Amino acid sequence: MNDIEKLAVDFCNGKYDYNVKDELWPVIFEYLSDNTQNFDFDKCKIHTLWTVNGGHLRRKVSNDKLLLSILLKSLPDYSGKALILYRGECQFLYNENKIGFCWTPDIEVAKNFAKGLNAIESGGVLLKAYASTDAIMSAPNDHSINQMEEFEYTCNPELLENIEVIEYYKKFT
Repeated sequence: MNDIEKLAVDFCNGKYDYNVKDELWPVIFEYLSDNTQNFDFDKCKIHTLWTVNGGHLRRKVSNDKLLLSILLKSLPDYSGKALILYRGECQFLYNENKIGFCWTPDIEVAKNFAKGLNAIESGGVLLKAYASTDAIMSAPNDHSINQMEEFEYTCNPELLENIEVIEYYKKFT
């Protein structure tokens, strides 16, 4: 088994290694995409990995369509109702129409991201959207609810409707 295969298997088992070089992550996800039938995704473990490290992975993979294709196969399915959800997004990503995957029903959680972590590079933006059941890939897991208290729904940004800006925030310094 080569390094890419091993790292793909590790991902499928919910293991994330911070020491893996950034440029390998797109290769790993391409490999997963091309060979999906050969992998068993531990959806619960991957969901926790995603909840904790999703922002890191998104930056490292740097290809939202590729990332989405893997998330659709590797996260637990959603079976709830449609929701109004919020997201604190980086202003530059919003301006480039690169809306993120992680949303919350708690506007205060989204505000904290919009004016904090996601405002570091360019300022932040607080978003509101209608998420149909088809748009929501996964509901919050125990880690997101009990430890992070973010109540994170993973959504397909391409299927979110009526995305609107509620507020802009200055660059965080």
